[in-house]
Amino acid sequence: MSAIASRFSSPRFQRKLFWLGGAALVAGVTAVIVTQVWTNPNVAPPLPPPGPVQVPTKEKTVPVDPAAQRVGEQFIRTAVIRTNLAESWRLSAPDLREDFTLKRWQSGNIPVVPYPADLSRPAPVKIEYSYKDRLLLLILLNPKAGDTTKPQLFHLGLHAFGKGKHRHWLVDYWAPFGSARVPLG
Repeated sequence: MSAIASRFSSPRFQRKLFWLGGAALVAGVTAVIVTQVWTNPNVAPPLPPPGPVQVPTKEKTVPVDPAAQRVGEQFIRTAVIRTNLAESWRLSAPDLREDFTLKRWQSGNIPVVPYPADLSRPAPVKIEYSYKDRLLLLILLNPKAGDTTKPQLFHLGLHAFGKGKHRHWLVDYWAPFGSARVPLG
C-alpha cells in the first residue's frame, strides 16, 4: 500500500479531514447567508423636496431703534408695574393682547408677568437681536427698595408695524427669562 493510501485509511486522518470539511462547509454557508440574506435591502433614495429649496437668509443686524426703546420702557412702566393698563394695551401687539378687549385688559388679569420694578435707575439690558422689524431684549429688573422680591431677568420682544410715517413699535413678547409665555385663553 502506498504512503498516500495508508494516510487516507488512517482513522486519525479521517477525523481531521471530517472536521476540516465541516469547518469549510460552515464557512461557506455563513458566507452565502451574509452575502445573500443579510445584505442591505435596495432602498430607493429619498424623494427631492417639492418646489424649490428654501435657504434661510440671515437678517442684517441694525442698531436698536430709539422709538422701540421708548415703547419698551413705557410698557414696563405701565403693564409690568400695572400703573396705566389702558396705555399698556395700546403698546401691546395683537399677538400679546390675544383676544383681550381694552375693558378686559384693564382688569389687570393679563398675559404680562407683573414685577415690582424699581425704575428710578436704569435697568441693565442685553440685546439678544435687533433687526429692521424685530427686536428682543434681555432686561434685568430690580425690585423697589424694601421689597423682598429677587431681581429677575425678562425677555422683551418688540415688532414694528406699518410703513413710513405710520411705522410704530409694539410689544409682542414679555416673559421671565427661561420660560415660555402661556396663553390665558
